[in-house]
Amino acid sequence: MRASLADNVSRLQALQPPPPNVAPSANTTLIQPQPSQTDQKPDSPLASSPVSGAAVRSGQCMVVLFGLGAYSNIPAHIQQQHIRTSGVMSRLASWFAGPKADDVDPQAELAAERDNLAEAMRATNLIINDDIDTAETELRKGSSTYHELGTTLVFFMKAILGFEKENINRAAALLAQCETRAWDDLRRAQRRAAGGHAAGGDIYPPGTEYELVVTQTQLMSAVLGVLNESVMEAMKSFLKLRRAYITLDAIMTKEKDYFQKQRARKGSSSAAVASPRASTEGKAVFSEAPTPVSSNSSLEALPAGTEKLPTPANTAPALQDIDVELANPIDAFIHSGVNMCMGILMLMMSMMPPAFARILSIVGFVGDREAGIRMLWRSVAHPNANGAFAGIMLLNFYHSMLGLVDIQPHEADFDESAEPYGTPQHKVAELLATMRERFPQSRMWLIEEAKGLASRRDLPAAISALESGTQSKMKQVTAINQFTLALFSMSAHDWPRMRKYFLHCVEVNTWSAGLYYYMAGAASLELYRDAVARGDAAAAATEKKTAEKYLRQSGETSTKKRFLARQLPFEAFVQRKVHKWEARRKALGVDFVDAVSVSPAVEMMFAWSGPKWMGAAEFAKAEACLAWSRLTVPAEKLEKLQERDELGVRAVCLASILRGSNRLDEAKALLKEEVLSHDRNLFKGGQKEDYVVPAAVHEVAAIAWAECGQPPAGLDAAATEAYEKDKFKVCEENLEKARAWEAYVLDARMGMRIQCGLATLAWYRKKKGWVA
Repeated sequence: MRASLADNVSRLQALQPPPPNVAPSANTTLIQPQPSQTDQKPDSPLASSPVSGAAVRSGQCMVVLFGLGAYSNIPAHIQQQHIRTSGVMSRLASWFAGPKADDVDPQAELAAERDNLAEAMRATNLIINDDIDTAETELRKGSSTYHELGTTLVFFMKAILGFEKENINRAAALLAQCETRAWDDLRRAQRRAAGGHAAGGDIYPPGTEYELVVTQTQLMSAVLGVLNESVMEAMKSFLKLRRAYITLDAIMTKEKDYFQKQRARKGSSSAAVASPRASTEGKAVFSEAPTPVSSNSSLEALPAGTEKLPTPANTAPALQDIDVELANPIDAFIHSGVNMCMGILMLMMSMMPPAFARILSIVGFVGDREAGIRMLWRSVAHPNANGAFAGIMLLNFYHSMLGLVDIQPHEADFDESAEPYGTPQHKVAELLATMRERFPQSRMWLIEEAKGLASRRDLPAAISALESGTQSKMKQVTAINQFTLALFSMSAHDWPRMRKYFLHCVEVNTWSAGLYYYMAGAASLELYRDAVARGDAAAAATEKKTAEKYLRQSGETSTKKRFLARQLPFEAFVQRKVHKWEARRKALGVDFVDAVSVSPAVEMMFAWSGPKWMGAAEFAKAEACLAWSRLTVPAEKLEKLQERDELGVRAVCLASILRGSNRLDEAKALLKEEVLSHDRNLFKGGQKEDYVVPAAVHEVAAIAWAECGQPPAGLDAAATEAYEKDKFKVCEENLEKARAWEAYVLDARMGMRIQCGLATLAWYRKKKGWVA
């Protein structure tokens, strides 16, 4: 019998070694939390140790960053570094042995550390600016922890952008070495402070800068662990996430305490910087994020003695008011890094699909989307690498994650409180302009700009943007560019482009070749059907052969990839489709391509939320592609392709198109007739499309939400509110119904839409003051 998840967690608690200890000093920020319901034993790793990469992969969203290089390019000091594996006793012994006698001047050492930080941060900025060769050259010049972190970051970005196993393993090894090095530097910084010498920063306890590096390596290791094909490695990652969370929370507590003491000593009236919202009336809509330890911001005001740097020229005006700027570079590094890391954690944990959220609840992970978003905005105000990664995360959140979500705040209701649930267009535009000014050579911003154009239903402009300019030096960024181009071409019904760019993806990325070939085959199938419709026999024969080649190839390559020891959802989807068509080919005695029923391309548009990018012309083309008359099977066998689950697939796809065209009554009637009035068991088992019914339920919720935002004209205030409440209730009931659905093939992707939709409803209820 398979072990339960709780059993796996228990085993991990027994196997996982405790984190390296730090000096038992009153100044240390690594505090021991009070036991909670999930912390059964004080000495459990869960008690001493929450999710960016996990959410991203679980929702099949690729959020994130950048690359590879030969092992010979790794700095020699990293290749040669000895990885210490001593236990707790040896670590304690290193403490009680006291500092080694040497002639190092503590002040000179501190100055060198600040120089190393500045050097490494400049080099890391080069990575983001798509100048990775120069960045690696600069990082090889130094041997500090910061330089090592920068080098490690290169390989981590390559790993998470390409999802290639070789890069994942290499990045994991480098992260382990960097973490060990940071622990050593943390102990050294604390010993130096214990000897009466100054700390690196003005705000945080001695060694906090290295504590942050440890936390960043733990977070990156956790992301790689979730990408690993092992469930046990993924579970170990959750323990690392919890450990990182507790450290970040402790650092933020120290930060809050510092500013509270400063205000108490000097009085809040003498603060140099007031609440951003209060001091920038009509200019900015930013406010401080509540930290996990308090609902009150620790940075509502700065003491008069805190130096404020000049406003950087390459920061958009609105972004200048999000956060304070700190004179001490180490303080700025810590503050921006903690907000970036904690912001990502809080945001990702709040967006977990229902099934994944239930797993994480076992170890006590709870997210806060509003806090996470505000922390990221706080970090992005700093023109360093931490701010850049916070910016990348925000842009991916608004353009990619929310790009999948149908239930978002209505335009008429949009205000500051709606920003975690919908896209603040002006603010995101300023962020993108700021990032492009700071890092003008990075192609990531062009990709994000194209996503913004697509979200405004301008697919031709989005495609043109992605085809312009110079491609990135990093093949992983090129892969993202080509994949995005392929998706936009699919939604634009530009079949030759769609095929071209999905085949490019096969060349530059190995993550999901089965999906890429399937998409290329789907484009070829539409070209085949177009040729048949216009009577071009020669073109039809060519495209038919091409479509079969790629579709069969997709089935052959869809069995090799695993995520958390399970086949990737889309690869399982693709493989089942190919088997279904092969079985139908044999049963009907027709050619393979002629056995295909509902347009696979339009079905994939639905799966990737393509209708959110379409305009009137694209909606018309999609509706035409769903006509039964386009099928190429002999007329006497057409009925065999119109099975109940195929009718359901067509209904769900068409309903999303009708909703996008605001033909809401037609969409509701179609779903009821073809899906909701039938026994759900007709859509389950064998090779049937089990996602149809929960997708239809979600679609009903999305239709009700669209109706809620456009009440009939002529109603008075009371009648309007009653109408909105009624539609709200329909939406909520159907989302809850869809959330409780049993497992199905696309549940992770649908689950993210459902979870985000429910979060939007919670916000709307609070805004309206309605009682749950």
